[in-house]
Amino acid sequence: MKIFINNQHIELPSDEMTVAELIAWKNIPTGGTAITINDRIVRKSDRESTRLSDGDRVVVISAAFGG
Repeated sequence: MKIFINNQHIELPSDEMTVAELIAWKNIPTGGTAITINDRIVRKSDRESTRLSDGDRVVVISAAFGG
């Protein structure tokens, strides 16, 4: 399956993958991170059950700390 993450085209290792599995596979930090799929926010509580589909546009935004 192919998706876009932050405008980069990538091939996933599986044809069935959840947002939680994507986070683990890409080593994305879970704290302070927002994720959208096709312009819709995925709540933390929904990451385990939200499945990705071919061609999805995923945006990952991580908060920056410091000053």
